[in-house]
Amino acid sequence: MLVGEYGVIAGGSALTIPFRKFTAKIRTVNDVPAGKEKEVQRSLEYLKCLYDYIRTIPATSFHAPPDLGHFSTNLHTYWLDHNIPIGYGLGSSGVVSAAVYDMFFPVSDTLTLQQQKEDLALIESYFHGRSSGVDALTCHAGSALRFHTSGSVERISLNLKALPGDYQFFLLNSGKRVDTGPLVEHFLGQMKDPGYMRSVEEEYLPLNQKLIETLLGDREADPAMLVKLLSDFQLQFFRNMIPDHVIDLWIEGQVSNEYYLKLSGSGGGLMLGITHRSFGESLDERWGSKLHWI
Repeated sequence: MLVGEYGVIAGGSALTIPFRKFTAKIRTVNDVPAGKEKEVQRSLEYLKCLYDYIRTIPATSFHAPPDLGHFSTNLHTYWLDHNIPIGYGLGSSGVVSAAVYDMFFPVSDTLTLQQQKEDLALIESYFHGRSSGVDALTCHAGSALRFHTSGSVERISLNLKALPGDYQFFLLNSGKRVDTGPLVEHFLGQMKDPGYMRSVEEEYLPLNQKLIETLLGDREADPAMLVKLLSDFQLQFFRNMIPDHVIDLWIEGQVSNEYYLKLSGSGGGLMLGITHRSFGESLDERWGSKLHWI
């Protein structure tokens, strides 16, 4: 998720992109590359758990009902081969949900993006207790998506290589895997506080909206300064979502103005950052393989 983490749960807008560095492929159990045997077993276990979960949901809850007969017959036929790190905010659960949706929900391709998102949110809720469906839909669509406050979703064209101000986004590996579910529950609990909710609705959501409009060319603004403001807000209000050992790096960027960090997804895992291209070489030298340019 490029813009809108947690805000989308609160009814705000969001912007997502597929990250092509990581891939996923559906394979049959007869097609297992060397060294992947344990991954096959894990994938089959996930598939069985998802089947058991989905069949407890009334078929009428889905816009595209699942074919449970086909699902049951193929529980030991397919597995998902992917290199997406789990617990890093890159949509690993979304990929699994999207794959299941593709294989076992036969009329899903006739639906609108909004309807698909609602179905995928139901499936992905198995992993997190509650899901927006945003990550799963981005995986399913395979393209950049804009999520509006109205609930509508649209495919967009987004060129992050030509940002205004010659800035560039990156992902920084924090080295800390997290479980999304408890973080989302923490946020929902915080939203019960009227003051906290007011800050999210009156400060955070408008900042997300401004950054989205800027990245899409609908507003003239400095994207790095907007990320800095989001970074400030998240440090104050989303502190529990930021790994302790990242705090110094987070603050250092704000003070030096060489880069600014924000959450990517629920927290932990990979941090999303923005920097001026003139700082790119020095950040490469400093962080090495922990740094992934978008």
